[in-house]
Parts: sequence; C-alpha cells; structure tokens
Amino acid sequence: MCRSLPDQHNGGTVSVSSQACNRNDDTPKCVCGNEETFILKRNSADLSGMDSNESTESPLWTYIHENRGPQQQPFEMAVPLTVVNVLIFVSGLLGNTAVCIVIIKHRSLHTATNYYLFNLAVSDLTLLIFGLPNDVALYWHQYPWTLGDGFCKLRALLSEMASYVSVLTIVAFSTERYLAICHPLYLHTMSGLQRAVRIIVCLWLISFFSALPFSLYTEVDYLFYPENSTNIVPETAFCGMMSQPEGVPMTEISTLVFFIIPMFAIAVQYTKMGLEISKTTKKTLGKGLKGSVHRDSRKTQSNRSVIRMLSAVVIGFFVCWAPFHAQRLLVIYGADYREVNTWMFFITGILYYFSSTLNPILYNIMSDRMRSAFKEVLCGVKRKRNKKRNSTFRDTYSRSYNIRIQKSPSRIETIIDEIDEDKINLMNKEIVSVSIPDTESTLIYEIRYKAKEAGSNNETPM
Repeated sequence: MCRSLPDQHNGGTVSVSSQACNRNDDTPKCVCGNEETFILKRNSADLSGMDSNESTESPLWTYIHENRGPQQQPFEMAVPLTVVNVLIFVSGLLGNTAVCIVIIKHRSLHTATNYYLFNLAVSDLTLLIFGLPNDVALYWHQYPWTLGDGFCKLRALLSEMASYVSVLTIVAFSTERYLAICHPLYLHTMSGLQRAVRIIVCLWLISFFSALPFSLYTEVDYLFYPENSTNIVPETAFCGMMSQPEGVPMTEISTLVFFIIPMFAIAVQYTKMGLEISKTTKKTLGKGLKGSVHRDSRKTQSNRSVIRMLSAVVIGFFVCWAPFHAQRLLVIYGADYREVNTWMFFITGILYYFSSTLNPILYNIMSDRMRSAFKEVLCGVKRKRNKKRNSTFRDTYSRSYNIRIQKSPSRIETIIDEIDEDKINLMNKEIVSVSIPDTESTLIYEIRYKAKEAGSNNETPM
C-alpha cells in the first residue's frame, strides 16, 4: 500500500513505497529524449556526510537537499525505527510461514475458513518482503535508487496488490461465516473448498488490476540541475509515484474502496452474526429433545469460537490500518501540519506492518484447534483423544431420516465443511446418508456414517 512522507522543506511529500506525492508545479519532470547527464563530483557517501556548513558551499547540494530532503534520517531516529521494524519483519516472516506450513500439513485444517487464513498469511508475507525492507532502507539511504525502473515498478505492484488481497480476504472469510450462520440455505448451494479456491483466485486478480495503476505511475524520478534544464543528476534517483492521473484521486479511491467500505460491510456482518447466534442460543434453551439440544448447543458454541477469533483479526486489522489511511489523507489535505505528518508517518508505518505479524499470534491465542495444530505440526505434540466426547458425537450424528444424496466428492466435501467445519470428526468415516429436518428454521445436517477408524476428537474447529 502506498505511504506518503511529508516533505520537510517544500511542504509537498517525499515518496516512500510507491506513494502518491505532491510536487511543486515548477519542478521539472523526467522526460524521454536527449537529456544530458550532470555528474556530481561527490559520491553518495560524501553527500550524506556533509554538514550544514559544507552544504551551503555547494549550490547543487543545496538544491538537492531542498527538493529531496535529507539523504537519511537522524541516527537517533533511524536506529530504534530499524530495530522495531526488523523485529516485525522476522516475527512476521516466521509466524506467517508457520501458519502456511501448519494449514498445509494438518488435514483437519483443510476447511474454507482456513483456506482464507492461508491466503491472508501469503499476502502478509508478500507485503512484508516487498514493502518493509525498502521502508527500512529509506531510513538510512533515501536516494539514489540503484535497482532500476523495472524492479521499482514491480515492488510497487506487489506491495500494493498484497495489501488489497489482505483486505479482500478478510471481507471474504467474514462473508463466508455470515452466510454460514445467517443464510445457510444459500451457502448450501455452493461447494465448500472449491468455492473458497475460486474466490481466492478472484481476489488476487481483482487486486492485481486495482494495483496496476499505482505500478504504471511509479517510476525512478530524477532531479534536473540547473532547474528547468535537461541535465539529469543520477545521484538523485528516487523510486516513487511522483504524479497521479489528472482528475483521478487514486489515494482517496484506494482508501474508500479498500478500507472504509470493507470495514463498514464487515461491521454490519458481524453485528448480524452476533444477533443470529444470540437468537439460536435462546431457541436451543427452549428445546426439549436432549440430542437436539446437544447438537445445537455444540454448533452455537463452535460458531461463537470461530466468530471470536475472526473478530479479533478484523479488530486488529482496523486498529493497525486506520491510522495509516488517516495519515495518507492528512498528507493530502493537511499539508500545513508537516511535523505531525512526519511523526504519524513513522508510527503508522510500524502499525501497518505489525498487522502482518499480529494474525499468527491471534490464531494461537483465540483458537484451541489452531494452537493444538501448531503444537502437533511444529513441536510433535500429539493431542489426547477424548473417547467420551467421541461417543456423544457418534450418538448425535447417527440419527438420520435416511434421505439419500449423491455421493460426489464435492458434495460430501460441502457437507463436511458445513458441520461447523469440523472435518477431523468425519475424516475417516464413510458418509451414508443426510437429512434436513423440516421443522428447523435453519439448516441442520444430521449424518449417518460408518466408522472406518476408531477415535477422533471433537474439539471446536479452527
């Protein structure tokens, strides 16, 4: 996602990580043609080491400093910022990689919701790898950019696209749970895991085309000296989006489409899910059949657990990204608050990348199933089997009206997903029949199965 650092000298912005920047109208743009190259006699190390008195002796360096700002941040600021960001990078890299490995290797986690969490981990890894190192490098060396125009555009595309995928993935799994809880009959018409895979592919395609304009307008920008001449100063090369399409407020559109609208939609969905779960709980308490009460109570408890964890992910995302979007808009509409913008840039940058590290921590805190899977896959700690609970599950789900279904792989996969996504309980079973009670207002499956292998645990999914 684009970030904007206020220019401490001209009141514009210094571009960081492919952000949109306001430049003075009289600043010459880099154009194709027969430009001449102006070579500085001092190298970059010389420039960064010049003190204020020496810089006043060089009109060229004064011009560069006024238009590009300092070549690096003050040492007392750069060191703590670097340490914090390195910790975020390492923990995010390890945490999200662990999430991917655990979901791949642990078959009980092969559910639609966990597919979305896997995709979220991939997008977080992409954002960390292609976004954070560049931002840290800018603390120490803002210019010249030495990796070429191609990589400049590629980095802008991948980091912007990854941020969009993260937002859309959160919307996708929130909508998935909303349909499962509030509109199960609608969700029933689509296959579970295949649907999730198709949606994930669509998310990346949408994000790619949405991020493409940022990449197209990102380039390696040079200053010209003397001003309004065609003499390029190579030492001033800077990778950033120095202009926007006329009449198209890309930053504002990005904030609206990929933050404000998704957060509003998610808030509505989780409110409705909470009301539906509350209503289901009251209905369960009023039932007289023991087996039905047990089944509905277990389903409600499972939904509560899943919603609690996903809500934590959404809240963490909002807390980390809201200041970032506020700072981007403040740069555009509050140029007079340059000092505030500068400090907000550093603080919001840390929160922005911390969101990519936070999710694996939340999974382990909020989800018993995910925590157990982490221990089993990464530490080799096997979970204890609960024979008593297995017996209850077997008794509950062996009741059936014997309504036959077509036993296609995708159909059975959907059924398994829709029983609280608790695939581990049916993984080694043979599906025989399914029933839909006519008296229920919500869709409840009862499955009769033949056990192929004794013993499986009945822990809350996720």
